[in-house]
Formats: sequence, C-alpha cells, structure tokens
Amino acid sequence: MGWAVLGYVLFSILIGIWAARRVKNSQDFLVAGRRLPLLWAMSLLFSTWFGSETILGASETIAHEGLLAVIEDPFGSALCLFLAGVWLARPFYRLPVRTFGDFYALHFGKWTERIATPLMVISYFGWIAAQLVAMGQVIAHFSGISLGVATAIATLLILSYTIWGGMWSVAAVDLIQNVFIVVGLVVLIIFLPSDWTTRLSTLPEGFLRFVPPAEGTAWLNYLAGWMIIGLGSLPQQDMYQRVVAARSENTAVRAAVVASVLYLTIGLLPLAAGLFVRLYHPEWLQTSDGLAPILRLVEAYMPTGVQVLFWGALISAIMSSASGGILAPAALLAENILGRWQRFSPLGRARLSVLIVAIVCFLMTLYQQNIYKLVAESSIFSLVTLFIPMVVGLHLSRWRSGYGAIASMLGGLCAYYVGDSLGTVVHSLWYGMIGAVSGYVVGFIVERAQKVRQYETA
Repeated sequence: MGWAVLGYVLFSILIGIWAARRVKNSQDFLVAGRRLPLLWAMSLLFSTWFGSETILGASETIAHEGLLAVIEDPFGSALCLFLAGVWLARPFYRLPVRTFGDFYALHFGKWTERIATPLMVISYFGWIAAQLVAMGQVIAHFSGISLGVATAIATLLILSYTIWGGMWSVAAVDLIQNVFIVVGLVVLIIFLPSDWTTRLSTLPEGFLRFVPPAEGTAWLNYLAGWMIIGLGSLPQQDMYQRVVAARSENTAVRAAVVASVLYLTIGLLPLAAGLFVRLYHPEWLQTSDGLAPILRLVEAYMPTGVQVLFWGALISAIMSSASGGILAPAALLAENILGRWQRFSPLGRARLSVLIVAIVCFLMTLYQQNIYKLVAESSIFSLVTLFIPMVVGLHLSRWRSGYGAIASMLGGLCAYYVGDSLGTVVHSLWYGMIGAVSGYVVGFIVERAQKVRQYETA
C-alpha cells in the first residue's frame, strides 16, 4: 500500500514538472498565460478549497457536532465559487492589474495596497499550513515517522513542482487529481453497508438540522458560518488568480458556476462518511492518536487494493489545495513586495517567493496542527479586513477613499480580535465586520473633510 501511494505522489509530481515546460515568463507562472480552457479552469477553481478541511476536518466535525457545525465547508465554499461566477468573474477578468494587491492600489492608492498586500499574504498561511499538516499525517501514517518530519517531507514534495511550473503545473496536476478525488470518495461510500442510512433517525434531536432554531444569537452565528469562506475568500489573490487564468470572461464565469455545483455535490460525500462513523463507530471519536475517523473508516471497510483509490483522492485534494495556496501569496510577494528588487527577473522573483511562502507555512505547522482551526482563522482574517474595500472599489466609485479603506482594514482586524479575546456569545466575525464598516465610514468622512479644508485654503 505504501509503495502504491508513493508511486502516485511521484506520478503527480512528474505531471507538474511536465507542465512546467509551458512556463516562459512570469505571466505563465502566475496565471497560466490566461489560456486555460473550460475544463482546466473549472478543475482549478474546484480545487481551491477541496483539501484537508473538506475530507478530514469536515467529516470529523460533523461526526462530533452535527450538520450545523459544517456550514462553513462545503456549503460556504460552494457559495463562494457560485458568487465568484455570477458576481465577480467578469469584473475581475477586466481589471488591468497583475495581482489583487494592485486592485487596491488602483482604486485606493499605493498606501492602501501596501497595507492590503501583507494582510492578504498573512491570511494564506493558516490555509496552506493546514494542507501541509494533512499531507504530513498521510506520510506519517504509512511510514511511521514523526508528524514533524513527515510534514517537512510533504512541504518538499509539494514545493518540487510548484516552484518550477507555477499555475501551469498546478492546473495540470489538479485536472488529473480531481478524477481521483471523485472516484475515491464515491468508492468509499459504495463500500459502506447499503442500509446504513436507516439508522439516521437514531441521531440526537437536531443533529441534522440545516437551519438553527429561532432563538438567541443562533442565526447570527449561522450566517457567520456561511460568510467565513462564502464571502471571506472572495477578496483574495487565489480567487483572482484562478479566475483570470481562464482564456476568456465567459469561460471564467462558466468554470466558477460549474465548480460550485461540483464542489457541493462531492463535498457531501465526506459528510456522509462522518455520519457513518457517528452511527457505527462512535468510539473512534474518543481516541487521541491523531488518525482522522474517516481514515479509520477506509482501513476498516475498503479492501486493501481498493484503498489506494481513497488515498489517491485524499493526497490529490491536499496537494491541489496546497500548491495553489502557496502560489497565491507568492504572487503578491513577488509582484507587490519584492517587485522593486531588480536583482532577479520577474520569473526568478516568483520562484523565490514560492520558496519563502513554503518555508514560513511549514514553520507555522510547528505551532498549530488543528486543520479546521487553521482554515477558519485564515478565511475570517481576509473577510474582516479586505471585503468592504473590495465591494466599494468594484461598485461604489463615488465612495472610494484611501483613508476609508485603510481604516476599514485596521478597524475590522482590531474589532475581530477584541471580540475573539472576550469570548462573546455572538461570533467575533460580526465585531470585525462592524469594525470594518465603521472604519470605512470614519475614514471616508475624515478624507472628505481634509479635502474640503484644502480647497478652502487654496
């Protein structure tokens, strides 16, 4: 089994290296030269978040806490892809910018971009670290080595093709790996007892509720679950990068909408596996050996030879999310932070930035190894800092304000962490959003007042 999994990983790496032949400049490296056809673009967008959180994290969370606990993913993630298709794909594709950091410079000025870019870069670290931890768990499971060493190996494997082929390698590997994701998860469900759903009625009352009871702050926290990824991942470099990699506006729109439907459909399969664990093997939820319940399920119910399909699906999902995740902050680092460093060519800066991001994310795994928590923190960070300025920049040209955008980012960030530290009943995301909106309004008023004074004294 271990050798088969190793062979699959090496096969994926070879595909990525093969695709790297198409890279001739930094645009090829960062957005595949804006030449991806529909199938490639759809596959790329589907792989944005379908990684360790969906397969390992969400399946375990639903087994412990029920359906309301996994609104964030896959439901929020599918919502994000749908909104990207029907709302943002066309305006994103028309932007005369190379990175999403440039968007803030274009609409709010250079100082706003200098604050927004580091915020975007930092927001990715938790997401990427989650994928590296998950890949490390797989390697540790088969090899018996420590999780720390396994995570280091995982980082090197993912880095090996991403650093050479950029978006072309990511897109090529995603296309092949998504086939394994779908087949592997479908096969897992097929091998479970056919009548297992008859026991769903024995679950605790409300365990499968999709909407919360109308009491207290339940609805505010429910909406927060939809918003964390559903809105929080829209104002991000990886979303912009994957959308504009398509060969046309129409291709980008169709790819995002189809990817959202596919994400929701396939994302329900790990949830089904988690419910099965809750019904038939609740004792697996009490162990502390670090092995996710869905992995125990695979070993218990799937024949050894067929298990390769699931492990291939899991590894595919992790590698796809991790490689694409690394590329997004690397693009911001190369173009917006190191862009004035002329010692390297634009392509050389991009590859150096990939290396830097991978190292930082690996170091982060040594601090936090809870997959679901790493991902949630990443998405909330971008929602409370970047979402309000993005909406204003795209649709409210009369209300654009550099002061407002900066105050929104800083106000949202501070308010979120204050609410989080207080441990309030209402999700601290709402404090962050209130801080972001209030900050923008205050900054806008201050900037307008300053312009009026300058006009009067002129």
